[in-house]
Amino acid sequence: MKHILLILFVVMAANALIAQITFTGYPFIAYSGETGLMGGGFSYFRYQLEEPILNQGGKSISLLNNTMYTQKHQFLLVLLPQYRGEDWDLSATMIFQDWPDTFYGTGNATSANDAEAFTSRLYAVESKLSRSLGRNLDLSLRLSQGRHSVRKSVMGGFMQSSDLPGFEATTYSGAGYAIGFDSTDRSYYPTSGYKLELAQLFFLDALGSDYDYTESRYDFRAYLPTGAKSLIALQSDLVTHTGAMPYFNYAELGSRLRAYGSKRFIDKVRVAQRAEHRIFPFEGGFSRRLGFVLFAETGQVAPALRDISLKDWHYSVGGGLRFSILPDEKLNLRMDIGFGDDSVNFIVNAREVF
Repeated sequence: MKHILLILFVVMAANALIAQITFTGYPFIAYSGETGLMGGGFSYFRYQLEEPILNQGGKSISLLNNTMYTQKHQFLLVLLPQYRGEDWDLSATMIFQDWPDTFYGTGNATSANDAEAFTSRLYAVESKLSRSLGRNLDLSLRLSQGRHSVRKSVMGGFMQSSDLPGFEATTYSGAGYAIGFDSTDRSYYPTSGYKLELAQLFFLDALGSDYDYTESRYDFRAYLPTGAKSLIALQSDLVTHTGAMPYFNYAELGSRLRAYGSKRFIDKVRVAQRAEHRIFPFEGGFSRRLGFVLFAETGQVAPALRDISLKDWHYSVGGGLRFSILPDEKLNLRMDIGFGDDSVNFIVNAREVF
């Protein structure tokens, strides 16, 4: 009898544990001009510590993984662990990257003809501890650490012959804060509400950084429903750096304008505006996992805020396909193609761009 009760207890405990676990994963194959043919996979694991209440996520531990290898021998591993509590959130972005890339120089007017191949290796961790202050406000502590090195570059090329800051093996380490307002449902796919975040990071020798500089960010986002299944998403973004800093941490316009590779336009300051129409038109079955987007983006980089010009804007327009890894929560795999000035770029990644 005792053995039967023990077995029943084990079965009930296992069922309860399985009921609280969500796991999914998908492989992918894609192509882009920057990477060539690429293959990899996404996986998502979540352990629910308590049942969601009133459309809130409830306490949970999750891990999102993205692994990719490309025809040009580029390798990327990204881990996104997160703990969601009632008033506290703890999350991190952990990156290992061995990446043949292209350097065009710095500034808003670099030429594609100046492309210079190089290969770099990066280990990086960005951490965030957030505390809810009520009334949709939160305060967070930010940490950013990494180690970057150039493994291969053109013999006698610009990167070797110039005094490019950060060309040598470099450690960076910073700490800072952010103040945020968030009236969305804080999901992977917000459908209404607004977000505003103001943040500063201080990279200091006292924290182990090889360079001393300050990073300031302004990020505003709006999500405006246009129907039961569609919305307009908007983002206004500004990042500035002051002080001596390594080139590989310069603001990248390609991380905002999807028509360009990440290093196509880089500098200490970036400003960008983005608009995206999102729709999941289908209901029921497999088709409800499919969504579509159309986007338009503009932005520029500059050495300082005062150098931002009213005329020197780059643009990116395009569209994309969405596939919901978790359809009820719209945790999406995204495939976007962007068209710019003499540039076309294809991107595969997890989660929405903003």
